[in-house]
Amino acid sequence: MFDYSPVPTRPYDPNMLFDVLLETFGLDNDEALGSVLHIGAPLIRRIRYGQVPVDPLLLLRINELSGISVRELRRLMGDRRADWRLPQARAAVTVEEAPEVPSRRKKPDAGDAGLPSSVQWS
Repeated sequence: MFDYSPVPTRPYDPNMLFDVLLETFGLDNDEALGSVLHIGAPLIRRIRYGQVPVDPLLLLRINELSGISVRELRRLMGDRRADWRLPQARAAVTVEEAPEVPSRRKKPDAGDAGLPSSVQWS
């Protein structure tokens, strides 16, 4: 069985991920792995050569089929980020920092029933 001990710092390389999957499923080549994952062998080859990134949906599919956690799968690829990266422009604004937006509603009068002016009482 494969040793899942911590991997020393190394660059992003999805080859180890596919090698572990080949060993986990007991397969001989990428074509057989592609049939298990329901993807084509050319896609695995392009991912191995670094031409295409590993898609998050593919990670989820591998997780469901192998039982290896997504965090462990990302670690096997050399992705050492603990959190997802979010653009700074989309950072959440807290209530205290949010600018006050002027209301378009008119303030009700004391005798106003809250109905439009077109409604007439008989």
